[in-house]
Amino acid sequence: MAAATVGLLALPTAGPASAAPAGTPRALALSSSVSPPVITAGQTATQTITMSRAAPVGGMDVFVYGDARYNDFTSGRVHLPAGATSVSFPIRVGSYAVPTTVALHAQVSGRSLQRVAEVVVRPPTDQAVAELRFTPRVALANTWTTGVVVLRSPAPQGGVTVDVRRNTSYGPVVIMPLAVTVPAGSTTATFDAWVDSISEAEIIRPSAHLGASAAATELVVLPNRFDLGPGYARRGAVTEAAIGIGAAPNPDGVTIALTTTTEGVTVPPSVFVPPGSPGTTFPVTVSESASVSEPASITATWNGTSVTESLVIG
Repeated sequence: MAAATVGLLALPTAGPASAAPAGTPRALALSSSVSPPVITAGQTATQTITMSRAAPVGGMDVFVYGDARYNDFTSGRVHLPAGATSVSFPIRVGSYAVPTTVALHAQVSGRSLQRVAEVVVRPPTDQAVAELRFTPRVALANTWTTGVVVLRSPAPQGGVTVDVRRNTSYGPVVIMPLAVTVPAGSTTATFDAWVDSISEAEIIRPSAHLGASAAATELVVLPNRFDLGPGYARRGAVTEAAIGIGAAPNPDGVTIALTTTTEGVTVPPSVFVPPGSPGTTFPVTVSESASVSEPASITATWNGTSVTESLVIG
């Protein structure tokens, strides 16, 4: 399968065109190939970028672009040392549920982007994501939690890379890698996730993806204070809300009282935060008859302090 496309890029010059010696080439031919050109989702390939003549003194940066996983894995550039005409480097691309062709582009500074190669990604037939979990599952702002990705069967030679999505574009900031690699022969890979500054208690739902398989889990993130998270609920459904006590000592567990005066909305009379944990979740039940004209109001009371939060009903 052809995996390279050739484009013409002009070399950067240090002076005006008239200063170039007679016979100096005015354009640089850049080409690329990928080996193997067809991979299974989660595996690596090797990309080679070749120039028609050697890189100048100081070398040359080539900026490379693909999908989000490719960009993250390559950091968006490769360097040809002075005198070199080619460079090879490992690449990874995203995991897709159907066979997908990922176009790879490259450019040198000051010149237009060129499509130089492609790689075909096929869904795996013998590996799938079985589970994603975090320990602890409830985390305070400015702390670490550990994620674990579990496969249904051991990774083959070279390992398998699983995409990780935090799914928080407009919510709390949780920093985690875009992908993790399960080593050959193993079924698990761990990664660190940093819970950044959190303004309010919230439940996020990160997910792990490999081909057509996926696994998701809940991660509760909390500010460093007694707080009740807002949320969104549909009529006729039960949703979960987050609640936390910040960094307050909790050797024996604490009980937090819950109330609501909104018709058609039900919460338990109290929720128990387990020993050693900064928070937990509790169910909110919304009846089919609940009004959507205004948010529900929920109040939590603990240690002489009350907080009230809104729940939007849709």
